[in-house]
Amino acid sequence: MFSRKAQQPDGTNSGIQNSGSMQNVQNQPGAFNSSQTQDNSGIGRDELQGVAELLVRIRQGMESERARVEDYELCVGFLDTVAEQPLDSPDGRAVAKGLLGKIKEKCGGVPGLASLIASTLSAVSALA
Repeated sequence: MFSRKAQQPDGTNSGIQNSGSMQNVQNQPGAFNSSQTQDNSGIGRDELQGVAELLVRIRQGMESERARVEDYELCVGFLDTVAEQPLDSPDGRAVAKGLLGKIKEKCGGVPGLASLIASTLSAVSALA
């Protein structure tokens, strides 16, 4: 049978020291003098630019498939409102996700457009 003595080290680190941007970190159980910090914002200039580019592609897709988009003017209005949302805030992301869901409902039958909207929804959700 294996056993382990529970002994507190004298000022040395018994765990890992991490810092920076990490997801779902947990300090080592029973560690002494160890520390971790994390940044879960996940929102940087590149991520916001990526979502902005996806919104442009949605608009282009809606324009090229205008005849097949149910209630085109409403969808464009929703898309404009999404583009105005501060995606670095929880409220802005919630509004954007809700409106993108409504656009997806209206454009669900347009090939390529529905998957592009779904990708944008995922990208906005990942910003949290």
